[in-house]
Amino acid sequence: PARAGAAGAGRGMCKPPPPSPMGRKRSLEPPAPEVKSAVAQTAPAAKRPKEDKAAVSAEAIPYFTALATFLSYGQLIVVGYIWDFILYTVLRRQRDSSHAVGYAPLTRDFEDFYTRNLYHRISDCWNRPVCSAPGAWFDVVAREAPADAGKRSWPPELKHTGETIRALNLGSYNYLGFAAADEYCTPRVVDTLKARGAATCAPRAGGGTTDDHLELERLIAEYLGKEAAVTLGMGFATNSLIIPALVSKGCLVVSDSLNHNSIVKGCSGSGAKVKVFRHNEPDHLDRVLHRAIAEGQPRTGRPWKKVLVVVEGIYSMEGEVCRLKEIVAIKKKYRAYLYLDEAHSIGAVGATGRGISELQGVDTADIDIMMGTFTKSFGSCGGDIASSRAV
Repeated sequence: PARAGAAGAGRGMCKPPPPSPMGRKRSLEPPAPEVKSAVAQTAPAAKRPKEDKAAVSAEAIPYFTALATFLSYGQLIVVGYIWDFILYTVLRRQRDSSHAVGYAPLTRDFEDFYTRNLYHRISDCWNRPVCSAPGAWFDVVAREAPADAGKRSWPPELKHTGETIRALNLGSYNYLGFAAADEYCTPRVVDTLKARGAATCAPRAGGGTTDDHLELERLIAEYLGKEAAVTLGMGFATNSLIIPALVSKGCLVVSDSLNHNSIVKGCSGSGAKVKVFRHNEPDHLDRVLHRAIAEGQPRTGRPWKKVLVVVEGIYSMEGEVCRLKEIVAIKKKYRAYLYLDEAHSIGAVGATGRGISELQGVDTADIDIMMGTFTKSFGSCGGDIASSRAV
């Protein structure tokens, strides 16, 4: 989805932003022609078309690319250790202290080593100042280090050249372009801010619920074909707070080994017993569930109060697509609950943008809890949970 978003999969993302007033400009190739957003198609949930492909396989990394990457990192690490040995052991130079005396260091030894010997050598590739609307195409400030910068100071100080570079944005969650200057969304956002303000500035339980919250939750439930939905103000907190509300001591959570950190935090804070299955391997999930249910709770052997399987639709760190059909079949086999994190898939995949369930032709009635965020495809903030009204 990151590639689709960067290529301009929605309104406003396909056109490059207005030129920046800062100095001269270097430009990459022009953007692709405009493509309508998947979310703009408003087919009802019950009649939405199913895609032919049941699953999307992850693209394998070529062996040469993987080998070249590891060799490059290995070379820098070896050279770094040799350089540190010469400086601090042979020449006995004093190490620069990165933390205050009497306090614990902010970084570990290897983190400090990595920053000095690897990151600073390519620091001009990161944290580039953006000087235009951050759409599919944007302007970044060109910087460079003087030829003798490494001799005077380390890390070298980057100087602005006075130029800007028109670049393709491959590092954004703004998959459909709604967070950029969009001719449809932006005027409505401005009008709403003028009429309703930016926030209630209060927790919803303490008087912060408005009719806008209720209308949004109704639309989410209708969009996903679920009975009800609830919204939260932060996507990370949606997982880390809702999972402990669903399971507790005496429950079993079976989580994919590469689930997002927000899921890990939610599972560890729930008090439930957590078991991990190998990434995106339904067969291993089957074996883990079979053994855990057969053995029961530790020490007592009692049946689990609840069994919850937690997966992501599109895994945020790898970009791999969940094998949802097989996982749904396994959760039915063991009568477990299924928690699906659609943070990166909702709005980005499926014929009408309804996520991985639509992409793979899985009925949302077979997914007990559907989690989503507004920070990716929808260009806003917050998260949501869609499920049955009882949940």
